[in-house]
Amino acid sequence: MNRNFKLEESGQIKYLKCRPLDNTDLVINAFTTRSGGVSKYPFDSLNLSYNVGDKESCVRENREIIANILNIDYRNIVSAQQIHRDKITVVKKEDKGRGSFKYTEALAETDALITNVSRIPLLMCYADCVPIFILDPVKKAIGLIHSGRRGTELQITSKTLNKMQKIFGTNPQSCLAAIFPSIGPCCYKIKNQSQINDYWMNKNNFSHKIVSVQNENERSLDLKKANYLQLIKGGIEKKNIFINEICTADYPKLFFSYRRDKGNTGRMAAIFMLK
Repeated sequence: MNRNFKLEESGQIKYLKCRPLDNTDLVINAFTTRSGGVSKYPFDSLNLSYNVGDKESCVRENREIIANILNIDYRNIVSAQQIHRDKITVVKKEDKGRGSFKYTEALAETDALITNVSRIPLLMCYADCVPIFILDPVKKAIGLIHSGRRGTELQITSKTLNKMQKIFGTNPQSCLAAIFPSIGPCCYKIKNQSQINDYWMNKNNFSHKIVSVQNENERSLDLKKANYLQLIKGGIEKKNIFINEICTADYPKLFFSYRRDKGNTGRMAAIFMLK
């Protein structure tokens, strides 16, 4: 395990947290694994998404379990109806509890949440896409991003940082950012070349190679590195960005994976809250 990340265990529950974020004592941060919940196959067992076909009662109980461990009130959770686009929603005090009990009550068509309101847990769901946490310790504001291939192409990470600057007066040079486990280039192979658009081939976007050739008919994309470079271009210093290189598809006992499980699976959650 990367020294900047720690695997916490409470009974059967296991979750990751980023030590540098934790050390600020400003936030609670967690990225869950699949173990320790009540959901049945193929959502076994800590599925935290209402939108995958699992029983609503199981998801609610799973959310309560992890919230209690993190010492947060699951009734205050704000989550989103994620659609792999680039909408960023500012979470306000009156949004408290949106999506905590029902998917239909979550913030619509949103793949990034930002707030400067304390004691509101932001929650986004993942099963291979990239979870990105941004903390502005000066203005006391946070951002939580869900970035898959389409979100990365739409530069949702760059746009979230820009919106934090506009709404909260964030200075990127003051920020800390963490990238938690997602699918790695080892397992994210694209056979249909038409799916690799100009974003990935544009040298202005990348100073490093993000697309690698696997064979004549396959390319591999590095979503983590692409989002890391968006953070760098946005002004966050390299020393303040922490990356967990674990590939979710490589660890079936620890993580759900949409690609590995051919879509029939649960979701981990990223949870981020200002104290």
